Amino acid sequence: MNASLNGKLGHPNAWRADFGVYFRYIVMGWLVVILLAAIQLDFLYEAPFRPRFLIIPSLVGMVAGFFIARQRILSDEVRAKNMTFASLVEMAEEAAYLQNLDRSYRYISSAITDMTGYDVKTFYQTPNLFADLVYEEDFPKWLSYEKSVAAGRTPDAIEVRLTTKHKGLIWVRHVTRPIFDGKKIIGYSSTNAEITDQVNQATAMKELALKDPLTGLPNRRHLSSEADRLLKKGSDFCLVMMDLDRFKTINDSLGHSVGDLMLKKVRDRLELIAPYGSLISRFGGDEFVVILPEVADEKKVEGLIESFLSAVERPMKLNGLNLHVSASFGWVFAPEDGRDVETLIRYADAAMHMAKQKQGVSCLRYAGHVDDHHQRLLLLENRLRKAVEERRIKPFYQPLFCARSGQLMGVECLARWHDEELGWVSPDEFIPLAETANLIGKLGDSILEHAIIVAQALHQNCDQKDVYFSVNASPYQLSEIGFVDNMKALLERHQLPPRLLKIEVTESLFIGGNLQAINVLTELRNLGVGVALDDFGTGYSAFAVLKEGCIDMLKVDKSFVQNIAENDQEKALMTEIIQMAHIMNLQVVAEGVETEEQKAVLVGAECDILQGYLLAKPMSEADFCPYMNCNGLKEERD
Repeated sequence: MNASLNGKLGHPNAWRADFGVYFRYIVMGWLVVILLAAIQLDFLYEAPFRPRFLIIPSLVGMVAGFFIARQRILSDEVRAKNMTFASLVEMAEEAAYLQNLDRSYRYISSAITDMTGYDVKTFYQTPNLFADLVYEEDFPKWLSYEKSVAAGRTPDAIEVRLTTKHKGLIWVRHVTRPIFDGKKIIGYSSTNAEITDQVNQATAMKELALKDPLTGLPNRRHLSSEADRLLKKGSDFCLVMMDLDRFKTINDSLGHSVGDLMLKKVRDRLELIAPYGSLISRFGGDEFVVILPEVADEKKVEGLIESFLSAVERPMKLNGLNLHVSASFGWVFAPEDGRDVETLIRYADAAMHMAKQKQGVSCLRYAGHVDDHHQRLLLLENRLRKAVEERRIKPFYQPLFCARSGQLMGVECLARWHDEELGWVSPDEFIPLAETANLIGKLGDSILEHAIIVAQALHQNCDQKDVYFSVNASPYQLSEIGFVDNMKALLERHQLPPRLLKIEVTESLFIGGNLQAINVLTELRNLGVGVALDDFGTGYSAFAVLKEGCIDMLKVDKSFVQNIAENDQEKALMTEIIQMAHIMNLQVVAEGVETEEQKAVLVGAECDILQGYLLAKPMSEADFCPYMNCNGLKEERD
């Protein structure tokens, strides 16, 4: 690189380089002229050399050398600028090019090949080739942009797709700026950066924000947006909310992996049945919401919901387990029942929860009384949380008696709640709510410890030392790590013999042959704690549960007892249950005994233990102490 060009590239002694060029060319011009003049004079005149004849030619030579030097310096400056521009552009990842007014290419960076798959030579040979590569759907936007630049404006960058030779469609961020000579446009400069990865990532993030990650269904945000769009459009539609029954039991007892598989199976079944154009959404947990557009007929909605319910209730084989689940539905019409999304969702949710609370009802449409029910549920949940935290839910005690001798055999501890604002709240109302609000574990632990304390006091201070206490345990409690160890610690702390405690469980605990539950109950029995199967006959596993060998007592649900005195078929069924249980070395407790006739039938059928209002009602601790004729118990508790 010569000194002049080096100077143009930023050399600190650039002025010295320019001076040297001027000096060299002026001297060279002067010498050349002098030499030519001397030769010419000598040739023409053959006379002695006279220096005065060379003054004018010398001046001419020096001026010519000056102009030649000036031209060389200017040429080097242009070359230096071009080299600087080219080096900067080639270092950048963006594909850049310069165009003339006719859109032919004046300069193209080598990055254009990596971006488009076409080499630089092809671009020089094909004017405006870059524009030809713009994807047809984006070309109108491109054309409008380029026209704006041609008019002398400098619009913001645009994002378009290119049809490349080697990578298919890619996204680029394109910027074009006019090149001015004074106020006149003489060309255009463009830069192009590939942004395919960024666009794909942004698209994925947008989809993630609108989709449920487990099922891939639209989430609450997506559904709310679609419902809002339909409302603004003035379209009629039906919004259906569905909640799976007993799903929490499955999740707690079998684990979240099985629960997740069930949710995906439910998704598949809903998608097969939902009409074309419907939007199925998962709100979270086990709640699904379906928008049925252009549906305004109640019978059609009820028919669709019946189809949904039938699909959900079909047995599911998951991880080798045959599982059953049901569902409750609440639904509303828009805009008839609500003119904003939140109102519609709240009303559908209220109707669904009321359907869940009603025996034999699977779906309800929203009505005013439904909303009242929903408001009560919200109030109940708030009061329930406080009651559980402050241990205001107390055990009541209902004695159990030997069917033949009438001797007191045991006591069941039943949770009872009296609220200052709500009064007495039925267990049928607050127990399911405690389960859905994740309060059942803390509530169950409180009742369990209270029962163990009372049982120990009774055992220590009363004559009837072999009366057992039974406490209900939820699947959630039994699924907790360390449940058996905690039970053992409580028994040792309060010095209660394990044989005087029974844990009552329901058939739902054994869904799908729950090995974890079976192992926990087996550990309890090894510890000496008895296990009773409560509400036998109301579930769907029934006799299959008894084969597991972790039960030592069968409590037959009161629905089997109600009509045994009047109905020979039900009497025969009860007799068969008792005989079957005895063959399996199980004691049988009949719940809900309310009449002498029922008692007589049960005694005749050789039932072991009776429980019901005929014999004794549940009573508070204050009433239980005198009933047991055990003042020591009251003193111990005081």
